Amino acid sequence: MSFRDLPADWPRRPLTDPRLARDVLDLCVSDVARHQGGLCVLALRRDFSLAQPFFVPGPLPRLERHSMLAGLVSRYAPVPPGGGVVLGVVHPGSAVSDADRAVHQDLIEVCRDTGVRLVSAHLVTTTGTDDLPRTWEAA
Repeated sequence: MSFRDLPADWPRRPLTDPRLARDVLDLCVSDVARHQGGLCVLALRRDFSLAQPFFVPGPLPRLERHSMLAGLVSRYAPVPPGGGVVLGVVHPGSAVSDADRAVHQDLIEVCRDTGVRLVSAHLVTTTGTDDLPRTWEAA
């Protein structure tokens, strides 16, 4: 996986570079988690370097997803003021589904509503990590 190619100083680099963000997600999401599925949140400092990875296992219930994501982003992911998040939707299949798109849209809305900058969003699968559409303008 691409996490093996991370530069030595990656913990100090901003995750605004989508390739670096994908590589760090590859590092933070285990093979077990990829088969299980869930959501990976990379909480970022003001300089957008990694502060803390956070993983929520399993599928997010559709009816409770927005409020769960709001709680996760605003209360549980330690995002410092002025920081942001990189998000990974995690599941075993390699194709983006309608459910992934719905989670992504909820994440965009939650970040906009909470004032947390959504730096990027990705699909993390057993075959690798791909970008979801850019979110700079949306979040």
